[in-house]
Amino acid sequence: MQTPWGPLGSLDLSSHDLCLEILSCDKHQLAEGLVVENLFDQIVDGLPDILQDAHLLDIDTAVVDTHNERIGRWHAFVWIRTSTPGLGRYLSALEKRFRTWVVRLDEERTDFLVREYRNGRSSGEKIPITPFMEQLSGRQASPVSVSPEVRDRARQQQSFWGFLTGTYKSELGEKVIMPRLFLNHAIQRWFRAVWNLDRILVHENRVWLLEIKHKFPFGRKELRFGINRGELGVFSQLSKAGIDCFHAILAKPSWTRDTGSGYLLNQLEQREHAALIGCILDQKVIHRMQHGPQGSSPAHTTFTGAGQLSYSSLPASAFKRLGMINASRAVLAENLARAIEGSDLPLVTDQWLSELRTE
Repeated sequence: MQTPWGPLGSLDLSSHDLCLEILSCDKHQLAEGLVVENLFDQIVDGLPDILQDAHLLDIDTAVVDTHNERIGRWHAFVWIRTSTPGLGRYLSALEKRFRTWVVRLDEERTDFLVREYRNGRSSGEKIPITPFMEQLSGRQASPVSVSPEVRDRARQQQSFWGFLTGTYKSELGEKVIMPRLFLNHAIQRWFRAVWNLDRILVHENRVWLLEIKHKFPFGRKELRFGINRGELGVFSQLSKAGIDCFHAILAKPSWTRDTGSGYLLNQLEQREHAALIGCILDQKVIHRMQHGPQGSSPAHTTFTGAGQLSYSSLPASAFKRLGMINASRAVLAENLARAIEGSDLPLVTDQWLSELRTE
């Protein structure tokens, strides 16, 4: 597979300079979001020790809305790094609402190979992803360009050198950069409506998508959190397939978009005001959101940093408190497990969130 930096197999992803160059093509919010995702992953990693028969899948999933019924509107590309217990349940669930494709790296790690997953099994020959995507989409690849206005070099470097390199070390290329190459250059060049499913947990007979966002609330009469309409449509399809969504938010103490995730690394006072909250987005909640008030968010919220996104919203009071981010990992994992199982946890209130606000 070709990338802007050369063939995939030729990339030296042990080079942190190259990793930064690749990551810098995305919005600075992506790098900052990777910091938050890693903190959340450290909590999620504790779930299999708490929940019986729980497994975290070693995969990356790209969901595509083709807006084309001829080839099937909804597609799911599941890059399987390691086959783990529960993987079959996840793929079979996806198959109910998505045309599902299994993706693996070839042995030389030079290309992604695609096979369709149908009727509970992979079928057909393995096809290199570039000719496959050309055939599926019916067009040539279109380069993805992200506006310089949403690529703040200083904020990217702070997240990269201040957290990501030290956290992932030699695994940075494999754990952080390869998923970006998969999403941006194996999928996104052919389809614009693409979403990444962050992490999948299979627990007994249920399959969970665990999402984490880093944002602050808005509203005057009541505080609310927004979810863009495209993403909500993905959650709706997943729910209809029997895949539950737990939507977690790390609520920013600074209610301004000019503040990234740097405070989590070097501002203890700010960190003490960052709360982890979450709620289950079932079909009933999603339907209410889809038919409720809508708004439009500014350009910086889009993938490319241009245009607008429409969003729906949910009252802050619909979320449960999982704890402050500076609490112990064990406590946060226990509360997350309780929330997934439907146990009572304290609800978020507008007053509580407002008291945590620092600016």
